[in-house]
Amino acid sequence: MVRCLILMVLVLAGCRETPREALDLPSPTLSKDPSIGGRFIANYDVASPRYRELRERLIASRLLDTVLAGLNDTLKVPENVLVVATECGEPSAHYQPEARRVSVCYELLDELTRRFGRMEGSDILIAGTFAFVMLHELGHAVVHVLDLPVTGREEDVADQFATMLMLREGAVGDSLTFAVASMFAQQADSVKFDELTFADEHGLDLQRVYNILCWIYGRDPTRYPEVVTEGWLTDSRASRCQAEYTRLAGSWRRLLQPHLRVPAPDFP
Repeated sequence: MVRCLILMVLVLAGCRETPREALDLPSPTLSKDPSIGGRFIANYDVASPRYRELRERLIASRLLDTVLAGLNDTLKVPENVLVVATECGEPSAHYQPEARRVSVCYELLDELTRRFGRMEGSDILIAGTFAFVMLHELGHAVVHVLDLPVTGREEDVADQFATMLMLREGAVGDSLTFAVASMFAQQADSVKFDELTFADEHGLDLQRVYNILCWIYGRDPTRYPEVVTEGWLTDSRASRCQAEYTRLAGSWRRLLQPHLRVPAPDFP
């Protein structure tokens, strides 16, 4: 998956060299035979002229295909899950349980490009946010198709899934994960709190910032001490992050081990 993330940074940042034969992809055929098991399957819906170039960039990045290849090599799922880049009418992404389908919207990539395109480090911000959103929705899909127990908010669980997978990808993954925290911090500045904000099933943006920073720091406090020394995370939260990350990783490991294609005691 590391190769995928590196390509994603380069291509989503503006690469225009796309093999023409890659742009007209056939729709996948989903297996109905339960004895075969399922796979994560990528597809790129045809885009209107406004989003045609974005579609080409996604295809050139091989983002969906490579991330899903990594999941297919790792996880056994009982039925197919379709992951589709598509037009949605809004900058969003969502999982549809009845269809076993994750939709990642071209409008989302377009908005991220417009929001971050002129900022320093825009390539990392765009790529990290897009990857996180896709992995977050895949977290919902994995919880659903594997019937994993959830005792808290599923949105928090999906954030955990996305963060844990990104942090497995070495320095590039770390950079993308920090970018996600930065994105939520910037987003928090524009939020106007009302009753709907507090009623939403997602955590507040700043809560998601501190959760992600805590998991980055807690994985190995010696790796990024500046998370604490520069005041990104409070001392009181940081003191518990190593135990929090250990418990989080161990819980995910217990949940996913029965569904791994090959035993992997360090996954995720």
